[in-house]
Amino acid sequence: MDSNELYTNVVVVHEEATGVGPQEEGDPGDNGPDNEPDDEDPRERDAFEIEKVVMEFRDEPSILHDEYPDSEEDEEDEAARERKRDNIRAGGGNLHYHQTFFSAIAFKEAVLDHALKTGCNIAQYKYDKTKLGFKCDGDGCIWRIYCAITKKCSKWRVNVYKNVHTCNPNGDCEMLNVLVIARLFLDSIRDEPEYFMPMKIEETIKRKWKITVSRSQCQAAKRKSLRWIEEEYDNQFARLQDNAEEIRESNKDSTVEVLTVTNDAGQEVFNRFYVCFDAIKRTWKEFCRPLIGVDGTFIKGKVKGQLLVALGRDADNAIYPIAWGCVQVENIENWVWFVRKLKDDLGLMDGDGYIIVSDRQKGLIRAVKLELPKVEHRMCVRHIYGNMKKNHGKDKEMKKYIWDVAWSYNESSFEAHMTELYNYNVAVWRDVVKSKPRTWCRAFYKQGNYCEDVDNNSTESFNNSIVKARDKAFVPMLETIRRLAMVRIFKRSVESHDHNGRCTPYVGKFIAKEHKKASEMNIRRSTNDMYEATRGLDTHRISLTERTCTCQKWQICGIPCEHAYEVILEKKLEVEDYVCGHNSRFHKKKKSYALAFEGVGTVTHGSQVEPSQGVVMSQG
Repeated sequence: MDSNELYTNVVVVHEEATGVGPQEEGDPGDNGPDNEPDDEDPRERDAFEIEKVVMEFRDEPSILHDEYPDSEEDEEDEAARERKRDNIRAGGGNLHYHQTFFSAIAFKEAVLDHALKTGCNIAQYKYDKTKLGFKCDGDGCIWRIYCAITKKCSKWRVNVYKNVHTCNPNGDCEMLNVLVIARLFLDSIRDEPEYFMPMKIEETIKRKWKITVSRSQCQAAKRKSLRWIEEEYDNQFARLQDNAEEIRESNKDSTVEVLTVTNDAGQEVFNRFYVCFDAIKRTWKEFCRPLIGVDGTFIKGKVKGQLLVALGRDADNAIYPIAWGCVQVENIENWVWFVRKLKDDLGLMDGDGYIIVSDRQKGLIRAVKLELPKVEHRMCVRHIYGNMKKNHGKDKEMKKYIWDVAWSYNESSFEAHMTELYNYNVAVWRDVVKSKPRTWCRAFYKQGNYCEDVDNNSTESFNNSIVKARDKAFVPMLETIRRLAMVRIFKRSVESHDHNGRCTPYVGKFIAKEHKKASEMNIRRSTNDMYEATRGLDTHRISLTERTCTCQKWQICGIPCEHAYEVILEKKLEVEDYVCGHNSRFHKKKKSYALAFEGVGTVTHGSQVEPSQGVVMSQG
């Protein structure tokens, strides 16, 4: 038996000498709910919250095409809002002996998760710069945990853990004091201050965790949260200037801009922020698809405004963050500024040979016309469908018809699907015609870029991945976005180096679908090294030399269609030899991720992500 394991009935007690015995108890004191002093450094709290979001991040899959959107997108906004309101805390509450934490706050939050999960009366009995202890104050309960920084371990490590509760929850939890309640609901209050009133906070705690707190505690907690939110404004923008300066010093040739304006009171206030890291923009220019998804989303809290993002696609058709910025309002002037910054950073010139995908925001459309007159500007069919829902109620059947129109690879297919839509609902057909479908249908795309995207779902996915970041104060929000970009690139780097195929997994899935349909074709040799592929009454002409098919799918996607694939099979050729453009550059993708990752950060200790000499953000 290990000397640190003592068996008492069914409870395993782990203890380790730490210099100061865990039995030493102290009362942290109580100064009253309104006078309770802040017990944490705000920057340490920010660091923990950022790390938590980063550790919970799950990389998005490659953007797949020709798949109807999930029905969840048809969910009413109010239902989604109610679900978000209920998502206050999602910690696992799992603790174990010799568990390590990167900070005292991380340990306290893990114990809090345990308290919320079990509903037991957890109370702190030991507080020191290098030692923390909690116990259960339930009747006769022996549960206890003690964590400290020791000579043997430079991190916070659990050295004592009695892991069984011998009590039953009674609705009381000393750990859930005013400060803890204020932190639990801080982001929610920042987002919806009028909804999360003291009574709602009290009800939510009772419903979710079966813990009873007083109305006065909840009132004090909300006042505390509002005070923190009020203080964030001045503190955040002082830090923002420091962060921008450090990016300039630590990341040569990166672009970072902080612009302010003078208000009526003569005060200098925030106006715009933009950042594009040099390693990321160089990688995008050399290795990624010539497509940029652009979108804006609301910034929450006291600092009202819009977060603007520009996203690319890598060789695996997965999200590749390029640049992001913040403005006070989404208008023509700010969009012109943002698009101009992108144009300069990425060398887009007049836009010829590139693609922009966005919604129909008038300011953005105007900015693209002014700054990138020759770019192919595609409208997002997802937003087209969203507008149709507003005009035609909850007709979910029209989704299929609209997406079928968007996915048409040639004009004949486009006309056929428009006829089907007309026969289904004339009113919807009229609105589709008004939306100028040639701006969002594949049949009318420029050929040679090999990007078949009809929607801007990558920005929607990206915005979903940073929801928790947008709930935070301004500088922690920007730092969280940077860290998530770093983790995303690292995960892709690992994936690309583990892959041995000539083409990306996305291309592999695409080819597999075409292979299944290819067997249905009848192939006939024609003149001038041309072939005819026939299925029923449908006939198309293929040229392997020119890499074309009259269905136009090959020219638009850069991947052999089912007609071309059957010809390739008949001639016993390698289909990978006929994959075009960025789809066939997976070996370069590995290099691109290595390059970008050097400029964004490094990963140590398994999934623990820490900044390196790449992108560095100041802590003050």
